[in-house]
This record gives sequence, structure tokens and C-alpha cells, in this order.
Amino acid sequence: MKSLRFPSRALRSFHAVLLGVALAAQSLAAASADSLTVRPDHPALLYSGRTEMNKTTQATLAWSGARVRMRFQGKSVAMRMTDDTRENCVVVRIDGVRQAKLRLDAADGLYTLASDLAPGEHTVEVVRATEAMLGQPRFHGFILEPDGAVLPWGREPDRRILFVGDSITCGYGVEVDDPNLPFTAATENFCDSYTGLTVEALQADYCVVSRSGIGMVRNYDGPFDGSPDAMPAIYTRLFFQSETPRWDASRFVPQVICINLGTNDFSTAGVNVDRYVAAYREFAAGLLTQYPDARLVLLQGPMDNSDALRAALHRVESALSENFAGRVSSLELTAQGKLGFGASYHPSRAQSRLNATELTAYLSKLMGW
Repeated sequence: MKSLRFPSRALRSFHAVLLGVALAAQSLAAASADSLTVRPDHPALLYSGRTEMNKTTQATLAWSGARVRMRFQGKSVAMRMTDDTRENCVVVRIDGVRQAKLRLDAADGLYTLASDLAPGEHTVEVVRATEAMLGQPRFHGFILEPDGAVLPWGREPDRRILFVGDSITCGYGVEVDDPNLPFTAATENFCDSYTGLTVEALQADYCVVSRSGIGMVRNYDGPFDGSPDAMPAIYTRLFFQSETPRWDASRFVPQVICINLGTNDFSTAGVNVDRYVAAYREFAAGLLTQYPDARLVLLQGPMDNSDALRAALHRVESALSENFAGRVSSLELTAQGKLGFGASYHPSRAQSRLNATELTAYLSKLMGW
């Protein structure tokens, strides 16, 4: 099997001239005279995370980790995906093995994902690696050879996790080992974050709502008493960029909810701790009420192991346990430092692997997985 192979510039130019970017979705069937088009609304495709079928011809992967999967028979697979900023990246897995990370900047949106595969059944998975504030990648479908076939995905473990977090959850700067480097889309990778590695290890389905710099009541370096666009204000959005439409909470029912928020609240000059505790308690209580069978884990992330944040989280846990006895617990992830840093002093790959191992073990025991 060959790893990811991109269309040549000449081929990209040919498609761009012939079809035009605006006609990308409509032209999917014309990508090759000898191909089988698998539309985004094909019933055998599996989506995870906050996604939206805008039309039958395109599906938006709206937040970090959003993904589409397909089982198929054939020797090759391609896809068409466009991006309104051309900054977003996706990770591709073939038969469960990571191939590479693609930047979505092809003029025609056409990408060859694998070729020269062995005869028989295969799987393809495309995961949004970058975060929601960078725009909206739109998936227009897979392309197989004419004798290829889409197959039912089959059964998988019944494990569902909701992650709510900040840049650590997004995988900010995880692909570099220099804390002096700034944020770029190119070095962010959800799949290498502690969350992405945890769901991969547990083979769990998941939904992620995260944004760099966000807090529960106060965003990074925000006002002492809170920021108007902290997590409770944006949590219900289907798309980060707009307050409407709202996310339909019934589309994903988690068995466990992991919240990692507080690093930004307690950053720089600090936060009104009483407001932080009250906002956290109200937000988490809403989720526990919305999902009455779910467990909740309060995470203290690796970038802030301060006593102040630890004490505040204990207050939240105690308050929630009064009304949701037996459903709330907490886990302090090992603080970073010994294993190096990613960009802007965010967790490195090694740190993320350590924290993923800790969370995987904790959830396995808590949930009996």
C-alpha cells in the first residue's frame, strides 16, 4: 500500500479551470470518467462529532475531531473536501493506520488517499485535526474505482465520550518541540492530543467542543469577572462562528463527560473564583440533567497544577455531588515540564501520550471498558 499521494499541480489546475471551485460539490461525479462516487449522505458512512449535512452534496466537519468513516472494497480511495480558509488540516487513516496529515489547500479539493491497496475490504477515516475557529472544512464525498463497493461499517464498542475543553483538548502546538513558537494551524493536531489518543486507545466514539483560549467563565487574559464568550455561551453552537443554528443534543448521547476547563480562567491576573465555581457548577449540572445516565469527570489539565485551581475544582465536585451523587469524580493529569513543551508552552507529544495513558486507564476502570 502506498501512503497518501496528492494529485499533481497540473491535474489540480486542470480541474480548477474545468470545473471551478464554486462547482466542486456538483462536479464530484465528474472527477473521473471511471469512478464510483460515494455521496456524503450515503447511509453507510459514519460521522462523529459536531457535523452537519448542509446539503446532500456536502457535510461540514465543524469542530475538532469531527470525522467521517467508510468501509469499502477496492484498490484505491480518494475524496473531495474544500475549506473556506485553506488552513484546516485532516488526518487520514487507512485500515486503522495513520497515513499523514493533509492541509486542505488543493484548488479543486481533490485528494488521493490511498492507491495500490491489496484486494479485499478496507476502511478509510478522515478526522478534522484543527479547531473550529479556523473555518469550516466541507466534505463532498469519497471516490472509488468503478468496481469498488461501499460496505456496512459493522459493530464497534458501545463507548461514547463527550469532551469539553480548551487548547489542550484541541492539540494546540503538539507537533513541535519549541515553546517559543506561536500558534499555527499547521502544528495543531487533535489526533495527537491527550483526547485524540484516549479515544483511539479506547476505540470510543466521541464528540468534542473545544477552543484555544477559552475558559469556563474567563477566557485567556480576560476580565477578572468573566468573558462574555466563555464556554457556556458557545457550547450550544453547531458552528463556532455563529450563534445559530443550535446543536441538537440528542444526536450524541455520551456515557461519560470529560471537562477540562480552568487553565485559561486562572491565567495571568486570575479569575473571580466564586464566579468560576458557580459557572462551572451550573454548566456541568445542565449536562448531567440533559444526559441522566452519564458520568462526569472533572479534569485538571497539565498546564496548571496550582493549588488554587485544584481547590476550586474540589468545590465544584462537592457541590455537584449533592444533587448527582455517585456520578461525579475528578482526575488530575500529571503536570507538564519533564517531557518538554509544544508551541507556546503547550503539551508536547510525549506529554500528551502520558496524559492519554492516565485518562485511558481512569475511564477504563470507571466505565468498565
